[in-house]
Formats: sequence, structure tokens, C-alpha cells
Amino acid sequence: RAQNGTLRHELLAACAHLAVHTGMRKGELLGLRWQDIDFTTRRLTVARSYNTPPKGGKPRPLRLPSICIPILQDWKKEFSVTPAGLLFPVIGGTESSLHSTHAKLGLPRLLQAAGCRVPAHPWHALRHTFASHFIMQGGNILTLQKILGHSDVKMTLIYAHLAPEFLAEEMDRLKFAARV
Repeated sequence: RAQNGTLRHELLAACAHLAVHTGMRKGELLGLRWQDIDFTTRRLTVARSYNTPPKGGKPRPLRLPSICIPILQDWKKEFSVTPAGLLFPVIGGTESSLHSTHAKLGLPRLLQAAGCRVPAHPWHALRHTFASHFIMQGGNILTLQKILGHSDVKMTLIYAHLAPEFLAEEMDRLKFAARV
């Protein structure tokens, strides 16, 4: 049905928008419930991955980017809440198919329609896009570790090379008193 296709497109667009602005994993996005979002305080809690605890084993709080609020509020108006209260209930997917690393859930078609190159792992590419831009715009590597939910900073350090200008400026931070 056209209406179902449009709804699915809107679901994917809202989900991809949140992914690229938060760096959340696909499972975290698909496990996100309306109770995990507070528009007033702009708080988002990553409490699950699909229907299990998130990677790392414990929930993590994130600040909901202001750019995501109107898109999520519009999505909430268009969408009927499921019994599980999921933000992004995937239509026609089984739990095992959603866990598959190859489950792209229509994202390649959405990226193609937007004129973007389609990477091999499109959901993970959105996570990398967030992390890369965060660092290139002067974000702190330890902050990024917390946002992404990495248990070890070594995972996050793959983005450190993207901050050469930031690192160059940091080298001028130390000042010694001039000798007379």
C-alpha cells in the first residue's frame, strides 16, 4: 500500500536522522521507546539494543539534539504507538532478521533517493559520520567515548586522526613565563 510505503519511508528517515545526529547503533535505535525520550529536558536514554541491554551492559544518557526534536515530534503525531512503545517499530522484520549484520531495513534505498553513496554497512556508516564530524568540529575524544558507549577509549581513538587542527591548537595551550 502507498500509505504503508510512505509511513515506512518516514520511519526510516526519522530513524536515520536520529542516527546521524546521535551516533546510536542500529540496535539501540530499534530498541528505543517513547519512554526513553524526554522532549522537555532534551534527554534521551539508550536503555536497550533491540530488546536486550545495550552494548556495554548498562543504559547511557544522551542529550537529545535540538535538531531532532521537531522530526521526532512530527513522527510521534503520524505514528500509532505500539504496545512496546517503540519509536521505530520495523514492519515485517523478525527479531533474528533485525539482529543480522546484513539487515539494512531499506536504508540503502533511502540513501540512494537522497543522492548519497550507499556504503556496505549503511547504519554503521551513519554512526561513523556522527563520530567523524564530532571530532572534526572540535569534540573531545573522551566525550565521544561516552556518547558512543565505547567501554574502552581505544575504540574511540580511531577518530583521533580527524582532529589535526584541534590538536595543533592544543599544543599552544602550555605557556611558560618569559625569562628576562
